[in-house]
Amino acid sequence: MWETEAIEVRGFADPLTSEIKNILRSRGAPESGLPDLVEQSWKRCLTDYNLLPDAVPRASVLSHSEIRDVMQQREEFMRIAEPEIERLFRRLVDNEYLVSLASPQGAMVLFRCDYQYLSDLAGSGVIPGSVWSEDQQGTNGVGTCLRVGKPVIIAGTEHYGSAIQRLTCLTAPVLGKNGVIESVINVTTARNGDARMNRMVQDIVERSARRIENTYFGRMNRRNLMLRIIDNGEVADIAEEGRLALDDNGRVIDGSSFTSRLLGQDIENLAGKSAEDLFELSHSISEIRPETPILLNYRGRSLQAVLTVPETRQRWPISLIATRPAESAMRTVDLAEESMRINPILSQALDRARRLMSVGLPLVITGESGSGKTAFAKTIARCCFGEDSEIVFIDCASLQNQGDLATLLQRRLTGQKACLLIDRIDEMDEARQTALLALLENDRQTGANGIGVIVISTQDLDYLVRDNRMRVDLAHRLKGGQVGLPPLRVVPDLEATILDLFRFERESLGKPHLELDDDSRLVLLNYHWPGNMRELRNCLRHAVALADGKQIGLEHLPDNIVEEIARKDLTARSQSEASKIEAALRYNGGNVSLTARYLGVSRATLYRKIQIQKARGEA
Repeated sequence: MWETEAIEVRGFADPLTSEIKNILRSRGAPESGLPDLVEQSWKRCLTDYNLLPDAVPRASVLSHSEIRDVMQQREEFMRIAEPEIERLFRRLVDNEYLVSLASPQGAMVLFRCDYQYLSDLAGSGVIPGSVWSEDQQGTNGVGTCLRVGKPVIIAGTEHYGSAIQRLTCLTAPVLGKNGVIESVINVTTARNGDARMNRMVQDIVERSARRIENTYFGRMNRRNLMLRIIDNGEVADIAEEGRLALDDNGRVIDGSSFTSRLLGQDIENLAGKSAEDLFELSHSISEIRPETPILLNYRGRSLQAVLTVPETRQRWPISLIATRPAESAMRTVDLAEESMRINPILSQALDRARRLMSVGLPLVITGESGSGKTAFAKTIARCCFGEDSEIVFIDCASLQNQGDLATLLQRRLTGQKACLLIDRIDEMDEARQTALLALLENDRQTGANGIGVIVISTQDLDYLVRDNRMRVDLAHRLKGGQVGLPPLRVVPDLEATILDLFRFERESLGKPHLELDDDSRLVLLNYHWPGNMRELRNCLRHAVALADGKQIGLEHLPDNIVEEIARKDLTARSQSEASKIEAALRYNGGNVSLTARYLGVSRATLYRKIQIQKARGEA
C-alpha cells in the first residue's frame, strides 16, 4: 500500500496526530496542520521508521564512481533525461532553484545548481550523490515522492527532519513500464515560496517529467506501432500526449501514465484490447496513414491522434538528410548518405514540425548559421511527403540569373504532391517575392495534400518585414508554424553530439580506431562554437585528416580554437566556464547583453558569473 492507514476510533484522540501537532507547535508552524499526504508520511516516520525529528541522520552520499556506475547502468534513460533536466535548470536558475534527477533509490545522480547557492543547500546535505529515501531521511520531496508514486510538494516545516525544514522541495515521478518509477525530478530552493508560486513551479516540473516519460516510452516501444493521443489538437508539447503501444494486430501492449489521465482508465484495463474497438475506428489500423492526424471517439469524447510506425518499417530513414552539391538555385532533392544526429531536443523539434506540416501549415525554420536548418528542413520534407513526392530546393541567394521564378517552379513541380524548401529568403528580391506569393495564392492544391512550403532563415520573418526586406503579405502567407533550432553552445548533450560526429568523420576518412585525448576533448567541450554544427564538423574533419597516430591532440585542432580555450587551465570547471564566457564576450564585442543572449542565460546570471571569476582572479 502507498499510504499508512490512520485508524481513529470515534471518541478517542489519535495519539500520532497529537504528537504531530506538538512537533509543529514547537516549530511555530501554522495551526492548519499538514496536508493529508504529508501527515501520512509523518506517521510512517514515527511508527514504521522510528525517526526522531531532531535526530534524523544526515543523508548518505554516493561516491563519484558509484554515481558513474548508476549512470552507466541506465545510460539510455539518462541520455533522454539529461537534456530535459538541463532545460528545466535554465528555466529556473534565476529564481534560485536547484534541479536534480534522483534514481529509484533516491540518489541525486543528475545535479544542476548555480554554485553561488550550492553552499546554502550543502549545509542541509543537499549535494550531488546524496540519497533521500523516506525511511532514512524522513518526509522529504524525493523520498516521499518515491513512496507514494505521485507528485509531491514538501514546503518548509512540512519536512520531518529539523535540519531541512527551511527547504522547499517540488517533485514529480517519471514512470516507466507498468507504472514502475524510473526516477524523480526534484526542484529545491532554500527560500520560502508562496503556495501559488509553488503550484506554478510544480506544474513545470510535472510537464518535464512527462516529456522524459513519453520520450523514453517511445524509445522502449520503437519496434511497435504507437498511437500518440492528444486532447487538444493545437497543443504541440509531448508533455500533453498520451501514448499507447500496439502490436501488429492493433491491440494495446502498454501505455504512458498520461494516457490513463486522458482516458480515465488504468493501462492494465486497456491491455489486450483492440484500438479499433476502443476508439470506434471505421477502418483497420493497417489502413491508417502514418504521421497523419486522425479522430478518435472514446466514450463520447473526440480525441486526436497520430499513428507512428516502427523504425524498421519506415520507408524514409529519419537519420538521413537530403543534400547534394548545388549546381543551380533550384533543384530536386535526393537522399544522400550524410548522417544527422537525432538527439532528444531535435526529436521534439521534428515531432512539432511534422505535426504542423501534416495539417497543411507552411513551416518556418530559424536558427543561427551552421545550426543545421537545411538538413532539418530536408528531413522534415521527406518525413511528411515521402519518396513519391517532389522535394524542390530553392536557394534565393542564387536566383538572380535563373530566369522567371514562376516558370521555373511550373517546370519543376510536375507531380500532384510536392514540397518547396526556400532557403535564404532574406536575399530574394521583390519581383521574385511577388512571383512566389502569386504561386502560393493561386495554387488550389497548396496544403496538406498538395504543395508544402518550408522556409529556412537565420532571421525571424517579422524582422525582415520591419527591415523592408520582405513583403508583409508574403510573410503572413508563409507564417504558419515556426521551429527554432538551438545553437550548438546551448545543446545539453554537447559531448554526445561531438562524439557522434567524431565517429562519423573518422569512419568516413578511414581511421576507425582514432580517439580524442583528454586535452582535445576538453577544448572541444568548452569552445563556444559560433559556427555551430558546420564549424564543429569542419574542426573534427581537420583533426582527423592531420592525425597520424592513435589519438587526436591539441596540435591537430584548428589553431584559432586552441588559442581561444587551451591557454587556460581546463581541469577546473570554473576555469573552463571562464574560458567560454571570455571567448563569447570577445565574439560579441564585450557587450554583456548580447553575450548573455548568445550563451542562453539571463544578463543577471552572466554578471554574477563574471564577478565571481573576477573575485577568484584577484584572490
